[in-house]
Amino acid sequence: MIASAARRTLLDRMLGAALLDNDVYDEASYDETLRTQATLAVAVTALSAGIGALGAGLAGFVIGAFAAIIGWVLYAFATYWLATEKFAVPKTVKNLNATFRSLGLASSPRAFLFLTVVPEVGFLVGLFVHAWALIATVIAVRVALDLDLRSAILTSVGGWFPMLIVWALVALVF
Repeated sequence: MIASAARRTLLDRMLGAALLDNDVYDEASYDETLRTQATLAVAVTALSAGIGALGAGLAGFVIGAFAAIIGWVLYAFATYWLATEKFAVPKTVKNLNATFRSLGLASSPRAFLFLTVVPEVGFLVGLFVHAWALIATVIAVRVALDLDLRSAILTSVGGWFPMLIVWALVALVF
């Protein structure tokens, strides 16, 4: 069971975010003290992506983890830009920070990317994990920026394109 909001650890919040718990995303959108936990969630998932790329050796680990961080930053900025430019979300520091905290936790399903190191199932695991993270992103954007479901889906999918470009470039190298 996930702890109450006041006592949630990073693991509790990542689990809640991965289980698509609206309360976790709502809390992330309002609680400015969660910046560190959201950042750590991104770091944990980047390390998991690096482990998943270990099949290409140490260079795979480093590039995989680095690409995960760069991809996440591009995805977060693109998502915020789309929400503010196309769906009339006010451009405020509060909304920017709420977006980053919520998207940081929405990356929680990517903690399973380490399983992509298994050659027989790695590709399928990667597809599943990324689809799961996209669903988490839709919920995070809808809650954090008060968007309707259609706008949240369009914003989330559009925000993913820069990250997908980063991953495609990495895939070309490896």
